[in-house]
Amino acid sequence: MNPPPVIAYIFERYPVLSQTFLRREIASLTHQGLRIEIHSMLASGDQGISPALENVPVNYFRWTDAFGLIIALPREFLRDPALLRDGWRLWRQHRPTNRENFCATLWAVVFAFCRAQSIRRHPPSLLHATRATGPATAAAILSRLCKIPFSFGGHAYDIFRHGGDAFLEPKLRSARFVHTTTEAAATYLQQRSNGAPAKIVLSRRGLEQLPPQPARDNTTRPVHLLSVGRLVAKKGHVYQINACALLKSWGIPFEARIIGDGPLREDLQRQIDAAGLQSAVTLCGSQPPEKVQEAYRWADIFWHTGIVDADGDRDGLPNVIPEAFAHCLPVISNGLPATTEALIHETNGLVADVTNATQLAQAVKRLAEHPALRRQLGENGRRWVEENFMIAKNSQILAEAFLIASRKS
Repeated sequence: MNPPPVIAYIFERYPVLSQTFLRREIASLTHQGLRIEIHSMLASGDQGISPALENVPVNYFRWTDAFGLIIALPREFLRDPALLRDGWRLWRQHRPTNRENFCATLWAVVFAFCRAQSIRRHPPSLLHATRATGPATAAAILSRLCKIPFSFGGHAYDIFRHGGDAFLEPKLRSARFVHTTTEAAATYLQQRSNGAPAKIVLSRRGLEQLPPQPARDNTTRPVHLLSVGRLVAKKGHVYQINACALLKSWGIPFEARIIGDGPLREDLQRQIDAAGLQSAVTLCGSQPPEKVQEAYRWADIFWHTGIVDADGDRDGLPNVIPEAFAHCLPVISNGLPATTEALIHETNGLVADVTNATQLAQAVKRLAEHPALRRQLGENGRRWVEENFMIAKNSQILAEAFLIASRKS
C-alpha cells in the first residue's frame, strides 16, 4: 500500500486568531489519513492562541533567513537558466499595481528561493497555498524550482481586494486545482482564468462539532445583539451603530456587543460616544475562542453588515454566520451573493440593505418583538449547519482533490 501523500500548506503567517477555520480543516484532513506540514512565510505573533496540531510540524521563515538569498539566487539560476527570462516576462505582463501586492510578491520570491533547497531534500507530494496572494506565488515558484505540483485557495479577501493578485491568471492556469468555499468565488475565478478554464474545487469550511442546544429565553428584554469581525471598513460596523441610534430613539431596549479589533476602533468608539450609546454598545476587542462562544450563547440576534469597500474587498460567506446558525441565532445580513448561499431570507434570517439604517433597524425591531420568529429562524439555521457546514463531511471533498492532484505525474 502506498503511503499517504504529504501536503505542504503554505501560510503567509501562522497561527493567526482569525484563521481557526484553517486549523479545523487541517485537523480534519489529518484524521482522514493525509500527512500535513505547515510552512509559515512570516513568524506569527499569535503563537499559543490554540494548542498545536498533533503530528503537524510547523516550519517558520524568519527575516534573517532571507540572507540565504545571496547563495540561493545564483544556485537556482544555474539549475534553471530560463528562470530569469521567464520571470522577467511574467513581471512585465502582470506587474503589481499596489504596494501591498508588490511587497507580498517580493517576499514570496525571497521565501521560495531560500526554501527551495530544503524542499527538494524533503519533497512533499503537493504544495498548497492557503491564499491566492503571496502564498500562492511562493507555491508556484517552488513548483517550478522543485518540480512539485501545487494548488491554492482562492477566497474573498485575496481575490477581490485591489482587483485581486496581479499574478492570479497565470497561477490559475498552472495550479492543479484551486480551492474555494463559495459558488460566487468559484464563478469569479473561472472568469479570471482568461479562457483557460481552471479546475475549481468547491469545499466549504465547517465546524468540528455542534455546540450544545442553547437554553435561551427568547422573551427577555433588552434584546442582545452580537457582531463578530475585524474593525475594518468591509465589515460595515458604522451601519450597526447608525441602526443602534435609531433603535434607541424608537425606545427598543437592547444591548449590542462587537467582538473584534482593528484600525477603525477609535473611529467607531467616537461614533458610539457621539450617539450617546456608551451604555448600549460595547466594543469588546479581540477575544479568545471560548469567550466568543460565550457571546454567541449570550446573544439573541446576530448581525453581519458586510459591504464591498473602496478597495473592492468583501467577505465571501463569513464563517461567523454559520457559527451563529449553530447557536440557533437568527441572522441579519446583506444580500451579497456568497452570503445568500447560506442566509435564506425569512427561513434562517433576514436579508437587509445594511447601509440603510432604517431598514437595518426595522429588521432588528421585527425580531426583537417576535421571539417565536427568532426561535424558528434560529432552529432552521442550525439545520443548515448540520447539512452544509460540518468539517468532517466537507473536508472529504478537499481530501479527494489532494489525493488526485498528488498522484498525477
